[in-house]
Amino acid sequence: MKRSPQSGFTLLEALLVIVIFGVAMLIAFPTISRITTHSRLNQAAVVVAHDLSLAVSAAARQRKPIRIARGADRQSITVSDRVSGTLLSTRWLGPTDAYQLDSVSLTVSPVDLFPNGSTSSPVTVILWAKGSWRQVTMSRAGWVRTL
Repeated sequence: MKRSPQSGFTLLEALLVIVIFGVAMLIAFPTISRITTHSRLNQAAVVVAHDLSLAVSAAARQRKPIRIARGADRQSITVSDRVSGTLLSTRWLGPTDAYQLDSVSLTVSPVDLFPNGSTSSPVTVILWAKGSWRQVTMSRAGWVRTL
């Protein structure tokens, strides 16, 4: 009687593949985590720069001063009408939000934007996430850039 060769994997071979895959994931996980943190941080910096540019445009379009300030929760940036105090927008940047930042700081808070495009003082917004940071600056002339 002839035995036909059996196809498939032995339990030892399957276990070996699982162990190799697990070790590879343990090695790759810190790199993947760092890449996603940098990506979220870069996206947050671009969004904050865009929000500051929109605030400059809103001041010119509405022909009245606009105020930019750090929120009372210290994890958001608010844009409001300086005269009436009407809140125009809030950008949430804390650890429970989409960007999952550790902290947000402004060098000067509040900052007033005037209809002619100038500001009461230059401002720098610093965004922190897991040991990395990005900086968004706005000059007195209303120019916004990301560093």
